[in-house]
Amino acid sequence: MLAKSVVCASALAGVILLLSPHPAAAQNVPTPESVLGHKPGDDFYLANYDESREYFHRLAATSNRIKLILVGKTTRGLDWEIALISSPQNLARLDQYKSVSQRLALARGLNDEAARALAHEGKAIVHIDGGMHSSEVAGAQQSILLPTNWSPPRATPRSTPSSTT
Repeated sequence: MLAKSVVCASALAGVILLLSPHPAAAQNVPTPESVLGHKPGDDFYLANYDESREYFHRLAATSNRIKLILVGKTTRGLDWEIALISSPQNLARLDQYKSVSQRLALARGLNDEAARALAHEGKAIVHIDGGMHSSEVAGAQQSILLPTNWSPPRATPRSTPSSTT
């Protein structure tokens, strides 16, 4: 039974991220502990599929950076959703970015110049899946932590060679 719960929990854990400068900038979003009553991975606690879905639904209700999309049903007949996490601006243009990605993937009728222009216009879309095998529980648990662990990247100054005279 635990194996089935973990498989189902990993189904929600398919997280897609549109790369943006601040995908999970601090908003007043609930922590996993505030929704689940435990930190995912605590001793003797594994969030099940329903708890995982509840957490992602709470995030989506409190953040304009998360959009849930129903993609089908699990093997148990439950809704299977993915979470799109990005800036509100990127989420508003999701259909455009999907179209650009599809045109680049198919490449029909594209010359190098057009392909470069589309690549410049589009955004990278990263699929992070929280699990595949029922005996591997960490993936489904860590997926719950992803949205709260992302923070705006720090500016890394470029090092310039020092000149000596």
